[in-house]
Amino acid sequence: MTKINVITYGRVSTEEQKENGFSLNHQEEMLKKYCEIKEYNILRHYVEDYSAKTFNRPEWKILMDYVKKNRNSIDMILLTKWDRFSRNAKGAMAVIRELLKMGIIVNAIEQPLDMTIPENKLILAMYLVMPEIENDKIAQRTKDGMRRAKKEGCYMGKGPFGYSNAKVLEKTSIEPNSDSKIVIKAFKEVVKGLEPVEVIRKKFKEKYGLKLEKQQFYNMLRNITYCGMIKIPEYKKEKEKTITGIHEPIIDFELFKKVQNVLDGRKNSDAKFPTSVSDLFPLRGNFVCPNCGKQITASKSKGNGGHYEYYHCKSSCRIRLKKEVVHDRVQVLLNNISLNENAKELFKEVLSDVIQSNSVDAKTRIKVLQSEQESIRMLLESTEDKYIANGLSPEDYFKIKNRYSDRISDIENSIDTLKENDTDLKKYVSDSVNLLSQLGNVFNHLQNKEKGSFLRVIYPENIILEKECFRTNSENVLVELMTRIYGGSQSIEMKKATPKNGFSIVAPSLGLEPRTL
Repeated sequence: MTKINVITYGRVSTEEQKENGFSLNHQEEMLKKYCEIKEYNILRHYVEDYSAKTFNRPEWKILMDYVKKNRNSIDMILLTKWDRFSRNAKGAMAVIRELLKMGIIVNAIEQPLDMTIPENKLILAMYLVMPEIENDKIAQRTKDGMRRAKKEGCYMGKGPFGYSNAKVLEKTSIEPNSDSKIVIKAFKEVVKGLEPVEVIRKKFKEKYGLKLEKQQFYNMLRNITYCGMIKIPEYKKEKEKTITGIHEPIIDFELFKKVQNVLDGRKNSDAKFPTSVSDLFPLRGNFVCPNCGKQITASKSKGNGGHYEYYHCKSSCRIRLKKEVVHDRVQVLLNNISLNENAKELFKEVLSDVIQSNSVDAKTRIKVLQSEQESIRMLLESTEDKYIANGLSPEDYFKIKNRYSDRISDIENSIDTLKENDTDLKKYVSDSVNLLSQLGNVFNHLQNKEKGSFLRVIYPENIILEKECFRTNSENVLVELMTRIYGGSQSIEMKKATPKNGFSIVAPSLGLEPRTL
């Protein structure tokens, strides 16, 4: 008589289950005795310590790989109880049907069912659905409990950047930590409206070691938690609302509102621009005085023969240059830092290679993050199983759950950022390089107000306007790269500009210091 070949499978998710007689060793012992009595031949035994909510479990995957390769020699998969198999009725029935197509029966030794009898499918459904119902009930109680805590002003979850989890009034909440100073500075910098949010984030990353990514930084600026508020989401017939939390605010509400206006593009920031840009003097606001450091303004003067237009210092520093001279110098400056013909093709090749490399790296990184995300979800499900079986206290459960959930959120933000940047940039390379090769010509053809904006893109910080040249008070990475390439192909020497009044600058001789016209 041919023996029936079986695979045995045991699963456990909590220490509590072990104490109640569901340990892996106990399950294996029961399965072995049952097979001895029935004279079944055990081919392999698999053990699992993951949640049964899905079949996305490491050992079950290995088991199924073995089954698919050896389907003709396997008759049955045995487990102790049906809740060891799955806590998801729909998923369990799909797997059972898949195995039946291969001629393999799944059964539980303590709850045996003859699947050839149609009525037994109803009993199986009950065995499978009861654990799922219990899970749903606990999940609902958990959700309701967290919502009640939020209504009392508690912060449920890992504290956002600038906060640490703590007890406030004997309740779960958060308190400001040392990073709160960075949060305050970030809000005050953004409310000025002088620079894009991403530029500010990168500056804070270099200056303060800020570790927030692009989307995380933006989310921080939108997070009303920093005002001491708690947002309670919409639920059933209850509308979304915001209440005062029990935690200490880092940002006052007025500053928060102003930052939201800046992010939404409304013009009511705290930015104090030195002078307004006009069609007559489009570069006003781009220069500062080399002597007093004040903003260079502009005006018309009446003289012999009519009116004359000048850029000049507000004080008595005697810095005064004709508008035509300044504009011509800027055009020469931009021509001198433009890419020449010899460097254009090299620059195109370099940009194409970088884009290709970044695209491949981004796709690889996304796959790694998605794999990590799936692993964390499985750990989260295992934690929920432990909590369901009373293996974890509510406090420990929420602590672990929040840690896992926050990591999943971080991964999702990183994936979104990578996907956002995963565009075909190669089609823009040629036009972009052509633009960089004729900056002076582009400047000359722009409308008046656009000239100042264009210059500010290349030199975000104010240029020091002297009688004979231009200077800057910090190194410009873009210009340094452009002039390095230009210098490499034309043998132009780089030199240090003469420091004046504390301004120290490295600049190319024909780049930031064009010859006097």
